[in-house]
Amino acid sequence: MRLNMDGGVFLRLTGFLLILILLSCLMFIQIGQVQRSLDDIPQQMDKVVAVLDLNRNLIAQSYCVENYIRYREVDYIKEFRRYSGISRDQLQGLHQVVRQSRKSLIEKILNLQQEYTQICENEIFPLVRRGEINGAERIVRNNKAELILAEMLSLNEELKEMRLKDTYLIANQTSSQARRSLIWGSTLAIIIILAGLLGSIMLNKKVILNNLIYRLILLNTRNAIIVIRRDGRIYSVNRVAENIFGFRQKDLMGRRFAEVFTNRSSPGEIAFTFPVEEVLATAEDICNMEMLYVDAVGWHFTLLVDCLQLSDESGVAEGVMLIIRDITDRKLLEEKLRGMAVRDSMTMLYNHYHLKQALDLEIKIAEMQGSNLAFMIIDLDDFKSYNDTLGHPAGDEALIKIARLLEKNIRGSDIAGRYGGDEFAVILPGADHSTALAVGERLRSAMAECDFHHREIMPSGKITVSIGVAFFPDDAKDAVRLIEMADEAMYNAKRNAKNKVEVYFSAFKALQRDWPNEQDMLYNIRGLLAMVNSKDRYTYGHSEKVAHYATALARAAGLSEKEVKEIRVAAFLHDIGKVDIPEGILNKPGPLNKEELLLVQRHSETGAGIVGQIKSLEDIVLAIIYHHERYDGKGYPHRLAGEAIPLSARIISLADSFDAMTSNRPYRRAMSPEEACEEIKKGSGHQFDPHLAMLFTRLNREAALAASEMN
Repeated sequence: MRLNMDGGVFLRLTGFLLILILLSCLMFIQIGQVQRSLDDIPQQMDKVVAVLDLNRNLIAQSYCVENYIRYREVDYIKEFRRYSGISRDQLQGLHQVVRQSRKSLIEKILNLQQEYTQICENEIFPLVRRGEINGAERIVRNNKAELILAEMLSLNEELKEMRLKDTYLIANQTSSQARRSLIWGSTLAIIIILAGLLGSIMLNKKVILNNLIYRLILLNTRNAIIVIRRDGRIYSVNRVAENIFGFRQKDLMGRRFAEVFTNRSSPGEIAFTFPVEEVLATAEDICNMEMLYVDAVGWHFTLLVDCLQLSDESGVAEGVMLIIRDITDRKLLEEKLRGMAVRDSMTMLYNHYHLKQALDLEIKIAEMQGSNLAFMIIDLDDFKSYNDTLGHPAGDEALIKIARLLEKNIRGSDIAGRYGGDEFAVILPGADHSTALAVGERLRSAMAECDFHHREIMPSGKITVSIGVAFFPDDAKDAVRLIEMADEAMYNAKRNAKNKVEVYFSAFKALQRDWPNEQDMLYNIRGLLAMVNSKDRYTYGHSEKVAHYATALARAAGLSEKEVKEIRVAAFLHDIGKVDIPEGILNKPGPLNKEELLLVQRHSETGAGIVGQIKSLEDIVLAIIYHHERYDGKGYPHRLAGEAIPLSARIISLADSFDAMTSNRPYRRAMSPEEACEEIKKGSGHQFDPHLAMLFTRLNREAALAASEMN
C-alpha cells in the first residue's frame, strides 16, 4: 500500500514534473521568438544612429565653411572635405541597405550633397582665398548653398522619422507578441499547474514584463542611461552611452563607477564627474546639470544630466540611474543666435548696444572690487576720404582688417567692439594709466604700420587712428560720463595732431580744487562752455588746453599761487563769450568777412561781461577782455601795447596762440610743437611778450609742459 501509495505519489510527481517540463519548453519557444524580435531592434537602432551621424556631419560641413570664411585657415577646408567624404560614404552605405521605396530619398540627399560640395569647392573657397569675403558670404547667405544645406537636413530629418517609425513598429509588435506569449503561457499554467504555483507564475510574468519594458526603454531612448548599484558598481549601460563615451558595455559591467567616470588622472579614464556618491548619501535627486565633456579625439559635447535614486517599494536605496541627454547641437544654435544678437554683422566685434551693457557691468565689478577700469575710443583719421575715393566695399574691407588688428593687439581680458561707423571702442578691466597707454600705443603703431590696400591715397600715406582714453573712477563715476570723457580725449587727439593716443585731462578738476566754495558757480560756467561746445566742439577742449599751458607758464614766470589760480580760471573761461556767435561763423572753413570778423572779435568783451557778473571772479575780467591784445599794440579790442596789457592777459594770449597753432582746424592742419615754438619766437616783441615767449619756448624744449600735464 505504502508501495502503491509511494508509487502513486511518484507517478503524480513524475506527471507533474513532465507537465512543468512541457510548459517550460513551450514557454521557452515563445520567449525565443520574442528574443529574436528584440534582437532586431538594436539593428534598427543602428540605422537610426547612422542617420543621426549623417545629420551631425552635414552640420559640421556648414560650420567648416563658415569658420573658413571668418578665419581663412586651410584646416577648415580639410575638415570640410573629410566630413564631405564621410557623408558621401554614409549615404552610399544607406542606399545599399534601405528598402527600394526609400532609395530615391537617399539618392536625392546624395545629389544635394554633391551639389553643395561643388558650390563650396568651386565658388566659395576660391572667393575666400582671393580675400573676397563679402562675395563668399553672399553666396552662403543669399545663394542656394544655404538652401541646399537646409533641404539636405530636412530630407535627412524625414529619413530619420521613417527609421524611428520602423523602430517603434518593431517594438510595438515585439511587445504585443510578448504579451500574447505570456498570456498564453499563463493560461496554460493556470489550467495545468496547481493553485499553489499560480502566485509564482504571476510573479514571473511581472518580472519578465518589467525586464522587457526596461530593455525596450534602454534600446529605444535617445538618452544615454547608466545604472549603478548601491555598492558603486556599474550594472547596465545602453548603446547611446556607448556611443557618447566611447566604451563597450561588456568592458564595464561590474566595474566600479568611480574607477571609470572620474577626472582624468591616468590614460583611458573619462574626464568627467557625476554626483553619484552625493545622491546615494543624501537620497535626493539632482537634475538638469549642464556639463561639458571632451572625448578622446577632441570633440566637445554639452550634456544635460539627471542623477536619480533607484529604490524599492519600501524606499530602500538600490542604486542610481544617470540619464544623459546630448544637447550639443541645441547649445551651438543658441550660441550662434546669441552671437548674432550682440555682434556687429560686418566686423564680428561686439556691437554698440552690447558694448554699453558690458561697460555698465564692468564698472559695477570695478566698483565692488575697488579696482580701475579704462575705456578707449578709437577713431580712424580721414577715413571718409578713403571711402569716397575707393568706395564703401573697400572701406568695409579695411574696417574688417582693422577689427582683426584690434583683437590681436589688446589683452585677453579686454572687450573690443565697433562703436559706430569708423569708430571702435575697447573696455580694459583693471587697467591703470600705464597699461592703457601701452595698449593704446600698441594699437596706434599696429594701425600705422599695417599695409592696407591703397593707403597711399591717405593724407599721411597710411591709415592712422586717434585714440582717446578715460579712466574709472578717476575721470568719471558712471558709464555715460566715462564715454563722454574718452570721446573728448579722442577729439583732442584728432584736433591736436591725429595718429595719437590722448588721455583725458580736465582743467575743470583743478578749478574745483582752487575754488572749493564756488561749486555752483563753476558748474554754471561749465554749462555755458558746454553750450559753446555744442556749436564748436573745438572750444571746450581748447579751453582746457589753454588753462593747462597758461598755468605752467604762470608758474615759470614766478607768480604767486593765488595769481596762478586766477590765471587758470581765466584761461578756462577766456572764450566763454563765443556763446553769442552763430555756429555757422564758428565753423566756417574759409576766411571771415568784415562783419563776421567784428562779431567774432567781440567775444572777449562778451565773455568779460558774463564773468563780471560773478563777484568772486571780478579779478579775472581784465585777463579775459584783453587776451587778444598784441604786444605791439595791433590787437583788439582796445589796441593796448606792451606792459599796458595785464600780465595775465599776455600769458593767456601766448597759451591761446600755441594751442591754436598745434590744433587741426577746418581751414588748416596743425603745426608740430616745434614749429609752433618757432612761430612764437618770430612773434616775440610783436604779438607776444618777449620774456614770456622765451620762457614758454624753454619750457617746451625741456618738456616741462608734458610733465605738468601728467601731474
